[in-house]
Amino acid sequence: MSYQHGEQFVSEVDNESDTITIGSFSKLKGQKNHLQSIHITDDPSKIFEQSPPSALDYAVILTSLYKHGFRDVILTNHLNWDQKQGLETLGLGRQMALFSHSAISMPVTRVATPQPMPEVLQRSLISMSNVTGNHKQLPLVNHAPVNFLLNSGKHTLAGFSEVESISRTEGEIPLLAHWENQGLIPSIDLLAIMIAHKINPSDIRVDCGNYIRLGNRGPLIPVDKYGYTPPPDRLAPSETIAPLAAEQLISPINKNEYLAQFGQAPTIALIHAVGEKTSKTNTLSSDRISDLIALSHQYPITDSSASFLRLPWIASVILLIDVALLSFWFGELTRSKRQLAYGLSAIVIVPLLFVFLAALLYLSQHWLSLSAPLATLITVWCCHIFKRQAKPHH
Repeated sequence: MSYQHGEQFVSEVDNESDTITIGSFSKLKGQKNHLQSIHITDDPSKIFEQSPPSALDYAVILTSLYKHGFRDVILTNHLNWDQKQGLETLGLGRQMALFSHSAISMPVTRVATPQPMPEVLQRSLISMSNVTGNHKQLPLVNHAPVNFLLNSGKHTLAGFSEVESISRTEGEIPLLAHWENQGLIPSIDLLAIMIAHKINPSDIRVDCGNYIRLGNRGPLIPVDKYGYTPPPDRLAPSETIAPLAAEQLISPINKNEYLAQFGQAPTIALIHAVGEKTSKTNTLSSDRISDLIALSHQYPITDSSASFLRLPWIASVILLIDVALLSFWFGELTRSKRQLAYGLSAIVIVPLLFVFLAALLYLSQHWLSLSAPLATLITVWCCHIFKRQAKPHH
């Protein structure tokens, strides 16, 4: 597989079907981010039941988001109310289940005795069958200190906010950790990218120390051997959507006014706290939130792709026979004519045939390995040499 950063041409070879897939990716200049930040303030107007919000308050916020057209939601706050699962938390779970995708963040760590993986984290698991390279350098975890008890449906995934058992590398964004004897788990940052690109955990491909690939034909995210990626470039103001306070969602918003204010109708809501009291419920710092927003926007979308099948074996055999016959014919010519024939072939005929063959293969969406024709040419050439040396000299 080859990969070129910038315009990002990706070539993939499927060994089972001998198919080469070439895709190009692009990001429109001036395109706005598709994430809408929802700010949880200290609620000075006393709109909600509590501050920080209760499970019922979050259920009201999610209901409003869904009514306003949001279909994906990312929550970066602790959703843990003394481990109680009452009617309010049941209601919150049902509201989260309405969304096509919902993601929450939770800390993970490593302890002496491995603990069962929470179900919401199991749904985010990246199978080791999709992982290549050495994963031994990734952070090893086996426990989630804060469990998630909400029954929010199969579309709710969890990503880790931090690995508590190791010190964080400043300036780098964690994307992967290794859950002992299970597989790889994504960070909330990687989950946000996956949701933005509509990628499921089963579609992720990881080459440890090199990249994370978003699907079979998706762009690549560079990652080091410890599961970190470099911080993204911050978005320009023209690429961002102004944040929306959670209390504004309670009152109906005219869609035309919303479009006039924010420029587009985003479908992904990112909920995080900004108030003096509510910010204590955040699982991510404000800088990490900014990086998460930029990361979800940084990687381009699929612009176009084409798949090329291997040339059928009958056509390949016919081509090899033609090459062999032409080479044998050249070998039977006199020395001066043979040199002239090879010279014309090298300068004119071969380039023209190469261009014609390349155009024919491209139009028919097939590919041909050059090793067999080259081997045929070399074999015929060697046969001519041995034949001339074997002739008796008079």
